[in-house]
Amino acid sequence: MNSYSILVVDDEPDNFDVIEALLPSESYRLYYANCGEDAINLLDKFDPDVILLDVMMPGLNGFEVCKRIKLMSQWQGVPIIMVTALSSKEDLARCLAAGADDFLSKPVNGLELSARVNSMVRIKKQYDRIQAFSRLQRNNIHSLANNLNEIRLDLAVGFPNEFNSPLSIIADNIEYLKQNVEHLSLPTTLQLLDTSDRSLTKLHTLTQKFWFYLKLIVEPPVPSNLDISLPRFIIERLLSDRFAEVPMPSNLSYEIESTKIAINEDLAQWIFNELLEYVFARYQDDTYLKISGKIIDNAFHFSLSKRHKNDANSLESDMSDLIKFNSSDDESSELEIGLKIIKKIVEIYDGIFLISNFDREEIEIYVTLPLASENTSMTELQLGSPTIFKQNQN
Repeated sequence: MNSYSILVVDDEPDNFDVIEALLPSESYRLYYANCGEDAINLLDKFDPDVILLDVMMPGLNGFEVCKRIKLMSQWQGVPIIMVTALSSKEDLARCLAAGADDFLSKPVNGLELSARVNSMVRIKKQYDRIQAFSRLQRNNIHSLANNLNEIRLDLAVGFPNEFNSPLSIIADNIEYLKQNVEHLSLPTTLQLLDTSDRSLTKLHTLTQKFWFYLKLIVEPPVPSNLDISLPRFIIERLLSDRFAEVPMPSNLSYEIESTKIAINEDLAQWIFNELLEYVFARYQDDTYLKISGKIIDNAFHFSLSKRHKNDANSLESDMSDLIKFNSSDDESSELEIGLKIIKKIVEIYDGIFLISNFDREEIEIYVTLPLASENTSMTELQLGSPTIFKQNQN
């Protein structure tokens, strides 16, 4: 395959024929312009890797063409070899002063032509690699700046409130014990210590989530074709663990279609576990919970609904309300750290994450995740998906 393009600029077509005969066609694609003006106008079309430029031409001479090309940011990295019958040191110095990278004397020698063109191609390849690396660095710096701004906003607005709650409980309990320890009964003291211990556990969990969130921001995972997980298996396993010792409430129903999603299994486990924890932490006896997972338009649509029992018939999410809620930067900044992690993971996998706390009692959560390729070999039968639960009916 012809990998590199060479633009030959010469007012004599015969000179192009000579160069075409001397350079191997299997290595280069040759293009021709018969004047300096055409050469400049055709740069976008030919996208040359090297330019062979005659010095003595009518209209714009080679020196002027070289200067103009080197002033164009898009093309200043393209090596230019001046082809000239001039041989004085002053003329060669003038070629270099115009911005030429090399020069070639007429009549053109085949070995010299091939050697100089190969040398310029190597320079162009190095230049392209440097430019690509530079663009990558700029993108990384821009991305890092955005990530730092996001972290700064979270630290300033959202996370302090979440961390302050368990810290305040611990601090208040310690202060109360210090002032009243001589007058407190043993059961009261143990209750205060138990409350402090649970707050400490919560604080430890929040700290782990915070570091996980920072890692997602600074070093986000790269989606891979090997990423695969089974949402139905994960959700049923989580429910099985949660209700291993107590019966599943009758006002909880779930229906999850069997499928494979293109998400790292650990991250998928994190998403579903955190969503279930979020909803169950707000569970009440007078609420109705519905968990749904459906395949729609080549994506896995997962939803969680928590409503009052008398509103059980309206458990389907109003997407317009959810989208309106999630379009607000203020609401986004107030998301708990666990939900922020979910949102970040879903964004990495080009999914959708929507949540609405209509009155802080009724909750709608909606997530879409990509399906895995059909040629993946993992199946729910291989994992032995638990089937102990059946959908409860009211």
